[in-house]
Amino acid sequence: MYKKIIEHTFFNKVSPKLTLTGVLLALLILLSFISQAGEDDHGENGTHNDQKMVVMSDKVAQQSGIQTTVVSGGQIDSTVTVYGDIISDPASLSHIRARFDGVITKVTVTLGDRVKKGDVLATVESNESLKQYQLTSPFSGTVIARHANAGELSNGQILFSIANYDTVWAQLKLFPSQRISVAAEQAVILNYEDIAQTSSISHIAPASEAKPYTLAFVKLANNDGNWPIGTLVKAQITIATTDVSMRIPKSAVQIFEGKQVVFVKLGNEYHPRPVRLGVADNLHIAVLEGLAIGEHIVSQNSYVIKADLEKSEAGHDH
Repeated sequence: MYKKIIEHTFFNKVSPKLTLTGVLLALLILLSFISQAGEDDHGENGTHNDQKMVVMSDKVAQQSGIQTTVVSGGQIDSTVTVYGDIISDPASLSHIRARFDGVITKVTVTLGDRVKKGDVLATVESNESLKQYQLTSPFSGTVIARHANAGELSNGQILFSIANYDTVWAQLKLFPSQRISVAAEQAVILNYEDIAQTSSISHIAPASEAKPYTLAFVKLANNDGNWPIGTLVKAQITIATTDVSMRIPKSAVQIFEGKQVVFVKLGNEYHPRPVRLGVADNLHIAVLEGLAIGEHIVSQNSYVIKADLEKSEAGHDH
């Protein structure tokens, strides 16, 4: 094509005196055509120079801690946050007195000892019969108080306190604005520091001494001793559950170029996709627009992809 243009334009119509000049001019025109054709071919091949994305192998993604998940439907929990403390189970605390006043002749346990149901705690000699009898533990537990020594009189006082903390209660404060939405049997997650446990509200009762709140009680297994008596706790009570057609982990959402985006994985490519979001709970958020069921998105450490993309954009600006 280019040869025909040169021959037709210059060798057929340009005078012999201007042959060299014509050839040079023809070469310039040829180069112009080649340049234009190259640009056209570049656009048709779709090199995606104008498409924002990060290319990363699965091996590098794994090393960077990047995790993906599949977009799907699910539930969003509406919660209310309340606070309280850990108390002992009233049925697992016993204050032990002598049945008959007398002299304590022997004590077999001390503070902090673990005892089993029926274990002997002390021996008392009755003032009336002068016969000795034994005080025993009513259940398995721990000696949390001792007020008995050999040679002392029992005098009707509490000699031992035994507690079993394998089961404890969380006593949560509900203020009027919270009480209206909280009910028995609702799910609750209790935590302090890095300890967390899921349970449900057992019952709700008025606070003593006319306090401006009511109390919600949550029973907790405490065989491992993670919930010491008196510990202040934070609780999240699920007051409603909503079914949504699409939800994603909240950790998947990033802000890029002033928009909320999620990074969609296509092979080794990670593309920022603007999304419109809806209701959320502690872990998930509903997606109203921008994604489709079944797409693979970055669910953990998506900030790594964002940082790479911003770095690439900064390089292009220069």
